[in-house]
Amino acid sequence: MDEAKDWHVCGLVVQVNPQKIAQIRTALSAIPHTEISAEDAEKGKMVVVMQSHDQHVLFENMENARQIDGVITLSLVYHQQDETAEN
Repeated sequence: MDEAKDWHVCGLVVQVNPQKIAQIRTALSAIPHTEISAEDAEKGKMVVVMQSHDQHVLFENMENARQIDGVITLSLVYHQQDETAEN
């Protein structure tokens, strides 16, 4: 991935069942290049950042997150693509 020409970053808001937030946190953390930036356990809301060198991998990771037991909705709120310049 160090030689990737593109790098994608997505910001997501994830609404979850508050009773399952600990299991969801563990499952999300197991997805490569995924971090939980903020959460409100009482309201069942999480802010998640995902990154990848490939937009298809990123989409697959988002779909995997959407399928975690207890996830109610996953909303993409930000996407940025950085391209490295060739010399």
